[in-house]
Amino acid sequence: MTNVLLAPARSDLPIPAADPALVEAISQPRLSLFWGAETTARTLLAVATALAGRGQPVRVFDGGNRFDGYYVARLARQLAGSLRRPTDPHELLGRMRLSRAFTCFQLAELIETAPAGPEPLFVLELLATFYDESVPLADSERLLTATIAHLKRLAACGPVVIGAREPQTLVKDRWALLDRLQAAADAAWLLRPPPPPAVIQPGLPWA
Repeated sequence: MTNVLLAPARSDLPIPAADPALVEAISQPRLSLFWGAETTARTLLAVATALAGRGQPVRVFDGGNRFDGYYVARLARQLAGSLRRPTDPHELLGRMRLSRAFTCFQLAELIETAPAGPEPLFVLELLATFYDESVPLADSERLLTATIAHLKRLAACGPVVIGAREPQTLVKDRWALLDRLQAAADAAWLLRPPPPPAVIQPGLPWA
C-alpha cells in the first residue's frame, strides 16, 4: 500500500524530515520507497541530514546526479542551530558518505558490493539510469531484479531508503521498472507537489 504525501511548498522544510514519527518509521530495518514527485531526492537528503544531526552515520548513493551539496549544507546549518546540544555543521556533514554512479551498471555494482549493517543507506534516483534508452529494456529489467535482491539483503540489517521518479513520456515502456520497485518495497510513499495557491481576483472598484 502506498501512502500519499504532499511535498511542502517551502524547500527548507521538506517532508518527511519535519515529521519525527515518519523519520522514526523510515529508520527501521526495511526497504522504504519515496516516488512520484521531482522532490524525491531533496526529501531523501533532508531525512539523511536529519539522521546525521542525531549523530547517525549515513551512506548516500547518488544514481541520478541529484546530490545537492549546497542544499545539504544549508539544512545542516539549520539543524545545528535548532538542536539543543551544540553541533558543528561540518561534523554533521562528515557523517554522510557519498558515492556516485553514472550508469545503471555502476549503481548496481555499488549496491551489490555494499556491506550489510545497521548504517542507513539512501539511494537517490535509483531508476534514473535504468530509464536510459541506450540500455535495452530486457537488460534493465534483469539488472534491476538483481539490484532489488541486494537492496533486500541490505534492508534485512539496516534501513534502506530509495527515491524514484516516474518515467518521462519518451520512456513510458519502462513503467514496469517502477512497478517492480513498488512491489519489492516494504513501505512506499507517493510524493505529490502541493496544489498551487488560489488566485484571488481583486474586486471591481465601486463606481
